Amino acid sequence: MRKQVIINGKKEKLAISIDQESVNIYIDKGETKEPVHVVYYHLDEVEEDASVAIPMVNAVHLFHTNPQELVDRIFKFRK
Repeated sequence: MRKQVIINGKKEKLAISIDQESVNIYIDKGETKEPVHVVYYHLDEVEEDASVAIPMVNAVHLFHTNPQELVDRIFKFRK
């Protein structure tokens, strides 16, 4: 599943991958380029520290409901 977002004035494809081991939200750069990881959680982190679960669930929720807000929050935090 991909969602369109704008980062630094450029349209990007935000994608999500959830499996038995991790949650990964990333910018899909196509098959020939490496993705840019925006949010990555390994489920072992949750087992070690349950407080990690809330930000992980919030990131997945924002991906589905308001992906632009997710990207804005993450990139604002990184500055």
